[in-house]
Amino acid sequence: MLKLKEYYQNIPDAFKNKYFIVGFLFLIWISFIDENNLIVLNQQMNNLKQKQEKIDSLEREIEELELRLEGLNNDPKELEKFARENFLMKKENEDIVIIKDQYNE
Repeated sequence: MLKLKEYYQNIPDAFKNKYFIVGFLFLIWISFIDENNLIVLNQQMNNLKQKQEKIDSLEREIEELELRLEGLNNDPKELEKFARENFLMKKENEDIVIIKDQYNE
């Protein structure tokens, strides 16, 4: 018991203050123990950044597709090119040769 009193007397008075102790315990609770602690908050922020980057990339892709669609609606040559490449359409008296790469099947 005597050693405990000596140890208590060696602690600075600022750390013996009840407001300091309660504040320190509150910070520990909020930082590590609580359901919404700093670790979970950091993970959620990283997840939010990833989702925002995905949203941005999808919006850019939508803009590109809208421009391509506008080009297909307004330019008959572009529409013909698209039909030939994707649907294997052809003109009369024209043959289509399809070359498949055996490594990318």
